Amino acid sequence: MKFCPECSSKMRPKKIIDESSSKTRPKSVIVCSSCGYQEKSKLVTVKETTLEDSKSIKVVDSKTRKLQSMPTTKAVCSKCGHTSAYFWEKQTSSLEEASTQFFRCAKCEHTWRTS
Repeated sequence: MKFCPECSSKMRPKKIIDESSSKTRPKSVIVCSSCGYQEKSKLVTVKETTLEDSKSIKVVDSKTRKLQSMPTTKAVCSKCGHTSAYFWEKQTSSLEEASTQFFRCAKCEHTWRTS
């Protein structure tokens, strides 16, 4: 890794075509990403690779992401009859009483509770 002598930023390798010479071969230089300072480099080799586009992109909204991290249990949904539900507990009244269990259907997202 090399740093720019003028502004101390990190320098990156780059291929440029030398138009002044009769050769059409690109030359390797290192360029400062901040101020543009260039320096010839014989030690740097630049390889270009083409990344393939990934066509299987899955967008997950924040509500679904939160549900996927919750534990599941076997519980029958009264709305759609599905047998899997996410569950969590919450203290809804005083600390002397038991906490309330909430369930959310993994299929239709119907929510219900037990005391």
